[in-house]
Amino acid sequence: MPVAHLSSLREGVGLRELSGVDELSVPEGSLGVAEGLIERPGFRSFDSADAVIDHVSRTPDALGLVPWDAVGPRVRALAVEGESILEPDGAAPSDYPLRPKQGTGPDPGELRRVVIGGDVVLDRGQNYMAIRQGMGPDFSMDGGYAAITSRTLEPNPYSPSSTVHQFTAERTGRAGAVREYLSGADLTLANFENPVVEGAVYHPEEATFTGDLRLMPILEQAGIDGVTLGNNHVLDAGTSGLEETLGHLDRAGIERAGAGMDLAEAREPMIFDLGATRIGVLSHLSIPGYEWAWATETTPGTAPLVEDVVREDVERLRREVDLVVVMPHWGREYLAEPEPGQVKLAHAAVDAGADLVVGGHAHWPKGIELYEGAPIFYGVGNFLLDQSWSEETSTGIFAEITLHEDRIIQIQPVPFILLDYAQPNFLTPEAGGDRTLRKIYAASLGPEFEAYGER
Repeated sequence: MPVAHLSSLREGVGLRELSGVDELSVPEGSLGVAEGLIERPGFRSFDSADAVIDHVSRTPDALGLVPWDAVGPRVRALAVEGESILEPDGAAPSDYPLRPKQGTGPDPGELRRVVIGGDVVLDRGQNYMAIRQGMGPDFSMDGGYAAITSRTLEPNPYSPSSTVHQFTAERTGRAGAVREYLSGADLTLANFENPVVEGAVYHPEEATFTGDLRLMPILEQAGIDGVTLGNNHVLDAGTSGLEETLGHLDRAGIERAGAGMDLAEAREPMIFDLGATRIGVLSHLSIPGYEWAWATETTPGTAPLVEDVVREDVERLRREVDLVVVMPHWGREYLAEPEPGQVKLAHAAVDAGADLVVGGHAHWPKGIELYEGAPIFYGVGNFLLDQSWSEETSTGIFAEITLHEDRIIQIQPVPFILLDYAQPNFLTPEAGGDRTLRKIYAASLGPEFEAYGER
C-alpha cells in the first residue's frame, strides 16, 4: 500500500505515477513483491516496514510502499487507481490493484470509522436560523461543499496581539453531504456545550447558552451517538438545568459523559460496542477560573481535568474496553499552538493507557501530535457554534479516525466552514481547506511535523 506524509493533500496515486516518481521506498523483505507489481527503474529499500514508515513520516514529499497491516496513523495511506482497502466502504481486497498473488487484505467488516466534532450550541445561530428565520432543524445538516472567495487580515478583537481573517464564501454543491458523512460513521461524537431546557431563553450574542428543545433533532440528523458535557457552559442554566439536560439526552438515546449530579456520575465514561471492538470515552474540564464547575462527591458539576483524576479514570477504563478516548475541554481560546499544560495532560493520559485524545474549547483548530503512537488532536474548533466574526472561528475540523479491529490505522483532519451562522460545509484543499490544514500542521508537535515546518 502506498503511504505519504501525514500532511499530504494526496487522496490517491496511479500505477503510472508510482512508476515515475523519483523515489519510492520499500522494506527490503518486500522488494521482490514490489518489483513484480510496479515497473520502475529501482526502489529505495529500508530494513523494515517500520523504517519505511519512519522515513515517510519525517519527509513531507516522500512516498513509501508497505504491507497494509504495517500502516498506522503516522502516515497517510493512499488509494491506488481510486481504490482503497483501508476504508470501511472501500474496495474488496480481491479488487485492489496492488494485491500480490497470494496477498490478503483486511476484512471490510473489521474496519470502522469514528468521527469527532467540536463545540455544539443549540442557541444563538442555530436558534436564529432554524426558528427565527424559519429554516427548521434540517438546515444545519443540509451543508455540502463551499469555497472561500475572499479574505482580509484584521486585528483579532479578542486578542490584540494577534490577527484574524474576515472572509466571504459561497456554496459549491452537494447539499446534504455533511449529513451523509456524519450519519454514515460507525461512531459520531461531539462536545455539547450548553444545557437544553424547557422554556429556553434565546441569546442572540451572549456567551450564556440555553439550548431549545425544538433543536434536539439536529443531533439526530448529525447521527451523534454521544456527547461530552465536561465543558464551561453546561451549567449555564444551573444545576437544575444540568439535571434536565441529562434527562433529555437519555430520552433521546444519546450517550453522555463529563458531567453529572455528583462526582462519580461526572467521571463515568461512555461505552460503545463497534462490532467486536469496545470503545470507552471520557470527558473532563479544565478552563482557568472554572474550578467552581467541578462536581464533588455530593454536588453536581463536571469531571475535573486534573492529572491524577485523568490517570485514574483512564487506568480504570482501560481494563473494561479495547480503545480509550479522552476528550478534554481545556486551555485558552483562539490559539492554534498546544499549550504546555495541555501537552503535559495529554501525555499523562496516553501514558496511563489512552489511545486517542481529542480536545476542545479554543474555538479554532489546534495542532496535532503523535505521542507514543497515540494521536492527539489538541483542538478541533467549533462544529455548530456561530462565532462568525472570523475565518478562524468559522472553520472547524472533524477528527476522522479509521480503526481496524481495536487498532487506529489512520487519522485525518477534515476541514469545513460554518455558513449562515449554523451550517457546516466541507472545504476541499483548493477551496480554502489547504489553509486550514497548513495552520494546523504548522502548530503541530513531534518529528512528523518538524520537516513540514521547515519547508
